[in-house]
Amino acid sequence: MTAGHIFKMELFKYLRDKTYLMITGILAIINVFITIYFTYILDSYVQFNISTGSGFFGFMMIFTILSIFANVVFMFLYPFHLMSMDYRNNVMSMLVASGVNRTRLFFAKIGATLLWSIGISVVLVFFPALIILLKLSQLTDIQIIVSSIVQGVDASGVSMLGLIVSSVISYINSLVIIATAVIMLKGNNSTFFLFIGLTMLQSVVISLFNSIPNHFDFSVSGMIIFSNLLLIASTLIFIIISLRIMKKQSL
Repeated sequence: MTAGHIFKMELFKYLRDKTYLMITGILAIINVFITIYFTYILDSYVQFNISTGSGFFGFMMIFTILSIFANVVFMFLYPFHLMSMDYRNNVMSMLVASGVNRTRLFFAKIGATLLWSIGISVVLVFFPALIILLKLSQLTDIQIIVSSIVQGVDASGVSMLGLIVSSVISYINSLVIIATAVIMLKGNNSTFFLFIGLTMLQSVVISLFNSIPNHFDFSVSGMIIFSNLLLIASTLIFIIISLRIMKKQSL
């Protein structure tokens, strides 16, 4: 079985995971509802009767905070579920027994989880962001807002492209550490705590190496590039560890 077939198989499996798809849909609807409500409040705050509407407004504030928390927790924990579902459903042993290459399986899972997680994030954020942009376009020029954001990022010594690249590297690193924790514990309930431990270990090691640029007076861009290289090196180390464990693992 080729890596492409394994990748498609993973995505098809995610599409049939109705429970999590339903949770995603509910959160997306809630996000749109909250965005529309507060857009309306901001649009008509002068006419808003705070004495009669304060109770519901207070409820909506609490509901919004809880919803943001739910979105963050869901998007953080969802990759754990995607990575570990084959272990928990005893599908992993069947895949390996059928002759599926473990290295291809590992990278297919990383790629499928990355693509699916990005897709879920877009579903949860796209429509609220679109509503906000449409509202802002009525109040001011969008180009001015985008220009201000870019200028603010550039003023900190970091390019917008560099910020995007750093975010992508960091997210892939997190997915690889999740995969390592899942493989080491075969997807059991302690996987999350192992992930936290591995992440803390990585942070300690990287922080030690990050003192090097300070001694050589690196620029801000140089320090960011150096940090990204450390993250890439750490990611490669975790990939090697994961593959070695996976190849020797008795399923």
